[in-house]
Amino acid sequence: MERRFVKVEKGLGPQGRIAVVRFDRGDNINALSQEAMRELRDVPRDFEDDLLTSVVILTGGAKAFSAGFDLKAIASAAAPRWSCRSISATAERARISASPRSSSA
Repeated sequence: MERRFVKVEKGLGPQGRIAVVRFDRGDNINALSQEAMRELRDVPRDFEDDLLTSVVILTGGAKAFSAGFDLKAIASAAAPRWSCRSISATAERARISASPRSSSA
């Protein structure tokens, strides 16, 4: 899946065990729209079977990591309804994906 706002770089560092996840919506100061949240929620899948990456650095654009919810999208009539449940589920999925895994060498 092609992502517009999130880029993943793997194989960084002297031993290639560092990854950088960069969230950048450009001039929107990284407001969390539904699409941006979906992209961020899907990033842990990139690491599910990755036993080489030891460190994942999550960073934002030049101005800020995130300004919070995209209020313009929320105010528009076509915007989906946000719920604490969906936000909480996203956070839980990221927490579970970040759990340490051992690799058998």
